Amino acid sequence: MTPAKSSNRGRPIVHTEPWAKITVVLLDRHVAYLDRLAIDIRLRHGKAISRAEIIRGLIEAAFQSGVDLSEADSIGTLVELLTGSPMKTPKKPSSR
Repeated sequence: MTPAKSSNRGRPIVHTEPWAKITVVLLDRHVAYLDRLAIDIRLRHGKAISRAEIIRGLIEAAFQSGVDLSEADSIGTLVELLTGSPMKTPKKPSSR
């Protein structure tokens, strides 16, 4: 009996270690930032990158930074720990 041949259909396997699929709610401005960054990367390097890859890269950078993020008690503190400066308050859209 021969082993079943795997199909070449679907997305290629890109993860080399165990992984979990999760759902995260992002603010519209975060999604817009990820989309703009993905477009800029594609224009500059000719390679497509997904929102998920960008998010994984940002998490990996935080992981490798050596910063003790357990000191944070809010998003603002996380930003301050990682950037060294206070989180900027986002501009509210003008209402007309």
